Amino acid sequence: MDDRLSQAVCALLKKELRKSKISYQHLADELEISEVSVKRLLNHVQPLSMQRLIRISRLLNLPLSKLLEEAEKNIYTIPVFTQAQDQAFFECPALFTFWSELTEHRTVNEIAERYGLNEASIYLYLRKLEIIQLIEIKSNRSCQLLVPTHTSFEKGARFPIYFTRTVLNRLQARVIDLPAEDNQAFLMTLKAELTHEEFLEVMHKLDDWMFNLLRESQDVRAREGLKVASYTFGFMAAKGAFHDKLPDIPNLTDAVQ
Repeated sequence: MDDRLSQAVCALLKKELRKSKISYQHLADELEISEVSVKRLLNHVQPLSMQRLIRISRLLNLPLSKLLEEAEKNIYTIPVFTQAQDQAFFECPALFTFWSELTEHRTVNEIAERYGLNEASIYLYLRKLEIIQLIEIKSNRSCQLLVPTHTSFEKGARFPIYFTRTVLNRLQARVIDLPAEDNQAFLMTLKAELTHEEFLEVMHKLDDWMFNLLRESQDVRAREGLKVASYTFGFMAAKGAFHDKLPDIPNLTDAVQ
């Protein structure tokens, strides 16, 4: 079992254990190991053998084939922040910055030095992230990420609103007045007469395309050796005619001919 699949299996097992209300201690008794060992297995600190995986799937009354199929599917599913995580970021935007720095694989010490954080602040940020189940604090101020680094926000989430405004403003400044030879950006607008159903179909197709693109970009093994760069996309549409009125047609005179 490769590393990504193993991580997905562990994440799915923890979810199913919570759903079935099976405690780590209960699982430890079933596997005849300590609760600490169970946590190490499920947090991907030590390998989970196939024999133990089979015993856990039987305890959950979940066929092993279905468990592996679901885990493999989850590898390419875009994870989203929970409502509690979104709310925490909304109430404390700096918390999202701290989280983003961790996803860039910076150490807590590097983040502290970069932002001039004192010990009390470091503890509070880490504790907040642990409470909303984004990290698990380890010894020596190290921490383990509990969700993938490419986790996104759901549609309607509160935190991205101000963040999106900033991104769109900067993107707009970049794509307005594009010179003809600029092939690093594009701007397209159109006005179409559509039914509401056709409009929804366009929206869903764009949504599917963007998420599929994001999923594919996370397949590191298939894209190994490719030269990549960051690209920002912003598609907007709404019911209504937002174009300015066309210029008036004046009477032709000698002055305007």
